[in-house]
Amino acid sequence: MIIDDKIMNYVLYKMRTVQEVRQKCNRLKLEEGYINDAIDYLIEAGYLNDDNYAKKYVENVMRLKNSSRNEIKIDLLRKGVDEDIIDKYAYTEQTLEFEEESCNVLALKKYRIVPDILKVKKFLLSKGYSYEAVSKAIDNLQSLEDN
Repeated sequence: MIIDDKIMNYVLYKMRTVQEVRQKCNRLKLEEGYINDAIDYLIEAGYLNDDNYAKKYVENVMRLKNSSRNEIKIDLLRKGVDEDIIDKYAYTEQTLEFEEESCNVLALKKYRIVPDILKVKKFLLSKGYSYEAVSKAIDNLQSLEDN
């Protein structure tokens, strides 16, 4: 199958999800039949794989930024990754530990700016951190405050 150069460059530039490629094809006003054939080809050739995409995305988030597991899930859902695939990678023991560490770091940063524990707690919950992670972070803040 001959793939449009713009689509191939789009896929080769960085990892993409099936939905992202489909949206790009629609923006290029390609025919639906061609889009489906192109996506099937890209999947078979190994250029598109939502499972690998989700795995790499979670690894990169854990390596590069502070984020909650819910934020990761929302980002992947926006990119069109299936919820079962997301749960497979975003809700592991490793990501739970990452979320708790991330929550602690963010809580400490926020507390230095706004020294009000209730406001820090609301902020963390609004960022999508689990109640358990927020509770642990707040406990750590309170123990620092007591010292």
